[in-house]
Amino acid sequence: MHAEVPTIPPVINVDAELDHWRRQHADGALAHNSFGSYVPWIKFACDSLITQPRASNAQRDEMFQTQYALQIMPRLSEAQAREFVDRCWQHVYQTSPVRIQDAPRLQRMRA
Repeated sequence: MHAEVPTIPPVINVDAELDHWRRQHADGALAHNSFGSYVPWIKFACDSLITQPRASNAQRDEMFQTQYALQIMPRLSEAQAREFVDRCWQHVYQTSPVRIQDAPRLQRMRA
């Protein structure tokens, strides 16, 4: 059976995403004290779309799990990082001509 492959935006501007989330943090929209806590996840969200444009949501979830496991001292919990990566993807799609409904979603954490 063939898994549905999300359509990705034609342009993903990593610097613009970093700037957007830096402003969100400065405005108090991100809970964690340090903006640096979010940077690896902004880069992961963008890079996963750029380097693996045809990945399924399940494959993106595996990439996320691997990336989270590689964090030496994660500043966000796994649940916080998952939620934030989803927010990043939503923003990337909101600022593109691709329908937001096509944005990838990480699978929910297993109990």
